[in-house]
Amino acid sequence: MNCNCPAPAALTEIPTSECAFDLKQIQRLAFVIAGKVTWGQTGSIPVADADITALADWQARSTAVNDTKIVYSPLIGGDPAITAGEAVTTGGGDNSTLNGVTEVTGVNPSGFTATFKSITPEQELALKQFMCRPDIEVYLFVEGGKIVSEEIAGTPTGRKGLRIQSYFFSDRNNAGFGAKDTFTMTFQFPAGWSEKLVMDTPADFNPLYDL
Repeated sequence: MNCNCPAPAALTEIPTSECAFDLKQIQRLAFVIAGKVTWGQTGSIPVADADITALADWQARSTAVNDTKIVYSPLIGGDPAITAGEAVTTGGGDNSTLNGVTEVTGVNPSGFTATFKSITPEQELALKQFMCRPDIEVYLFVEGGKIVSEEIAGTPTGRKGLRIQSYFFSDRNNAGFGAKDTFTMTFQFPAGWSEKLVMDTPADFNPLYDL
């Protein structure tokens, strides 16, 4: 947990908001090597002031042949979900803690899962490559063609991908007559992953179909 000691003398204000923030359905993913691409800040990688809402800047990364290359999943076939990590605790109702009070000592990672349907063997093999890489970030393309990333503090603020861990992509599931073959993707977001989320609407393209 990100706690300061000693604690500030006054509590931090909780911001007011007139707008709800919901990811809605996650429909596609973009993958990049962690730390190699940032957006919207002077001197950022790959180019100064790259705009996360501009098609040309995404195309530049799609065609890159170095470690700034971004690759894209097929559309998710169904059941995309993120399950928040539960508290890591010690004791509770026993003699291991003072007065038997449960101590919260941390937060478990959050889990992502999704199903892909009817993809080719070539797509399957490419999606399995990330199991061999512990250094991957993702961008979430959600319904409405919006892009979800992590905000980088600064003036101006920037963007980067969301770090993931423990990536897994299954072998093919086959249920026979009248059913599509399916594949299961899972990975984890580290604790606190959603604290700096930002959602952008592209200016001139839909990342669900145009990348």
